[in-house]
Amino acid sequence: MKLRPATAADLPFLLEMLLEACNWDGTPWYDEEKARADDHAWRYLDGWPRESDFGVIAELDGSPAGATWARQLTADRPGYGYVGDDVPELTLGVSPAFRRRGVARAVLAELITQARAASYKRLSLSVDPDNPARGLYESLGFRKTGVVGTSDTMVLELQPKPRTRNCMTR
Repeated sequence: MKLRPATAADLPFLLEMLLEACNWDGTPWYDEEKARADDHAWRYLDGWPRESDFGVIAELDGSPAGATWARQLTADRPGYGYVGDDVPELTLGVSPAFRRRGVARAVLAELITQARAASYKRLSLSVDPDNPARGLYESLGFRKTGVVGTSDTMVLELQPKPRTRNCMTR
């Protein structure tokens, strides 16, 4: 598996992966037209890439297999998993032909590495409680912090919390 940074040329594939994320249970809730018309969904890709955007594409057998990307959204245009203007929210999708081959874990682990290298303190996401991807997120340290609509907001703490000291600690 080859992992590489997501670029502007990857926008069509990122759109495919957004649709995979939206239609995670196989029900075709979203198509390209609906995604572009829905400001709440389209804000994850509108103007990709912005200066603070970052993402990872996985390729298998020379074909794009999956992707994850993160974007800082704002309180006036929050995402489904918004927790703060300084917290990038991620989106992840894997093409059906490449599922169950470690693609999601590989791209997400690399995105987490990139977020740490950029000194972000947290990453967030939104996931339906029944989505099997939830187990992956939990295995990598994401924890539920809230509920928006029918989906859980999950956060990964990226920076270690400072140890507290008191007069008895030396």
